Amino acid sequence: MRQGQPITSQPDRRIWLIAGPAIVSNVTTASIALVDSWAVGHLPDPAALAGLALGAYGMSMLQWSLGFLRMGTTGLTAQASGARQIKRLTRIAVRAAVLGALLGILLMLAKAPLTYAVLETLGADGPERMAGESYLSIRLWAAPFFLAKIAVIGFLIGVQRTDIALYVEAGVNVVNAGLTVLFVTYLGYGVAGAATASLIAEVAGGVAAIVILGAALRPSLVAALLRQKIFWRATGFVRLLQVNGWLFVRTLALIAGFGLYVAQAETLGTATLAACHIVLNFYVLQALTLDALAYAAEALVGEAIGRRSRQEMRYWVARTSAWAMGVSLVYLAIFAAFGQPLLHLFTDQPSVRAAAEPLYLWIALTPPIAVWCYQFDGVFIGAARAKPMFWTMAAALAGFYALCLWLVPLHGASGLCGAFLGFFGLRGFGLALAYPSMERSAVPAKVPT
Repeated sequence: MRQGQPITSQPDRRIWLIAGPAIVSNVTTASIALVDSWAVGHLPDPAALAGLALGAYGMSMLQWSLGFLRMGTTGLTAQASGARQIKRLTRIAVRAAVLGALLGILLMLAKAPLTYAVLETLGADGPERMAGESYLSIRLWAAPFFLAKIAVIGFLIGVQRTDIALYVEAGVNVVNAGLTVLFVTYLGYGVAGAATASLIAEVAGGVAAIVILGAALRPSLVAALLRQKIFWRATGFVRLLQVNGWLFVRTLALIAGFGLYVAQAETLGTATLAACHIVLNFYVLQALTLDALAYAAEALVGEAIGRRSRQEMRYWVARTSAWAMGVSLVYLAIFAAFGQPLLHLFTDQPSVRAAAEPLYLWIALTPPIAVWCYQFDGVFIGAARAKPMFWTMAAALAGFYALCLWLVPLHGASGLCGAFLGFFGLRGFGLALAYPSMERSAVPAKVPT
């Protein structure tokens, strides 16, 4: 395990040793839906692709809502690593992985009512619902392995080993791609085949992550920890959930924001809905990079707080923010110069192109404004201060809703994109206002023994 280091003469190299592999990892993780869609999209039944889309979206929302396991583990382990508290770091990492597995078992046991609730929420019906139900009910068997894996990924980011996290995620996606092609294209198992391929890949990824966690920590220390009765007391896990509770509700508010975007787009007609969906792909594209730079902020800021060095904390906040702003300006230049041709890559339907073309300027304006909500998220996660993240997210969500009521009736899709840009901007602005107070009081977070 790589231990934290003081600021060196190569700070940018340290940032990109974290951010670089994280970018590749994010891209490979995003490709899992593309592989499933490609394979199922070549089946003769269009309901199969629609059902896959519903099931995959529902699974993504469930996984996303439990992303606090990754974020909370990163901040706490980064602080423990910075303080060189190996026993504390081991306790946090192992308990987070166990907690992930336990939550996954609960999801697995509740998969029937959970699948029903998700599909009801999405309004699924007919053959599409049957396909979506098949996909979700199979994928949920992997929940304990997936959630344990993301806790380990959080640990790896916290100790600045995103290269290992990349190997895990890349391995999961290679296994998934190969099995999806085998099960769907060659064996004709349809949506169930795509879900089974993802199930096997996630189980393999979870097992690999646990093996890596055991190797990265001292095996004797882990074994001794697991033998302690105090480790298995429910109070310890409840306290860890309390530490991460604000991250959970903050993530639910974020999901609600994206849900509001989709709901508003649905009121604007089929062609405009498709155009707004294309724009959403550009938001995801920029997030793959800007989130990775936020990972660097999480690890380095958390490490500095673990050392109780406010000077180092300020340095890493400024240094990672400078890189994030630079990358966002590159995105702005690319989208401004090539926005319309890039939009055309996603569709050849004239009505959708006509609806999408006025939106490319909003796409270009988004990165330098949205960058601050990603970046400050990373800083606050590193500081293990999730409460301000929730309140600023809630305020931004309320502001987004108000902007939709005002702008969408007047300007349609352009008004929706402007309101969504306001959602990003309000998140970043709110966290910027909360930052000085957080910095003054930044100390290592209290975690359960």
